Amino acid sequence: MTVAAPGLSVVVPAYNEEGRIAGTLERIAAYLSALPFECELILVDDGSSEAGRQALDEVLPGEGLRPGVVRRLLSHETNRGKGAAVRTGCLAAQGRYVAFIDADLATPPEALGALIEALDAGADVAIGVRNQADGSDMRNRRSLKRRLAGKAFAVAVRTLLLPGLRDSQCPAKAFRHEAAQRLFQLQRIDSWSFDAEVLYLARRLGMTMVQVPVSWTAVEGSHFRMWRSVGELLQLARIRWMHRGVSASPPA
Repeated sequence: MTVAAPGLSVVVPAYNEEGRIAGTLERIAAYLSALPFECELILVDDGSSEAGRQALDEVLPGEGLRPGVVRRLLSHETNRGKGAAVRTGCLAAQGRYVAFIDADLATPPEALGALIEALDAGADVAIGVRNQADGSDMRNRRSLKRRLAGKAFAVAVRTLLLPGLRDSQCPAKAFRHEAAQRLFQLQRIDSWSFDAEVLYLARRLGMTMVQVPVSWTAVEGSHFRMWRSVGELLQLARIRWMHRGVSASPPA
């Protein structure tokens, strides 16, 4: 007997999230259980410490916290980076639609509704952005240091990879299953520049991308480190070179 695929798979990368992972999963599962189709929640442990792994073991794997939500736990032996964790989860996802959000819920699970609507309307990729319809930008709520680093990175992304894209790094994106499979089979960056890489690949492949304003809150305790920003800028040049042969045209 063939088992129907879930309507939505939500991937959550996790690294040493023992302080909040139980509440995060409960909130996501509460949202997913209210949807009119089956869902799966995929947590990817990116080589957490013993405390982080133990916290995950206490809530996963098994049936979901709510009806209609199946939970799955995937693990990396060592810490590889957010890009690697999201790739692992998205390639394993079985849903008709595949989305990912951060464990800190800076963008809440309720924001996925607007992304799903964009996919229903025909988009291959729905990109959450922190620019709002009234012209405001939720990224301005960050500290001065993070605002400056973020603006420099955004300018570099628009210059090197994605002209016209307002926000490549918002932690909420959704894909049709076929699009997710194709993109993450090509995606290689393990660090947080992977968002820009995935969207660059989508544009190179001619996929339809829609930018969707979503809510976002600056959350304390993130794994961002300022000293890594220079290295991430270099990754953008690597992305452009590494995928220079990718195009929507079929191979000869």
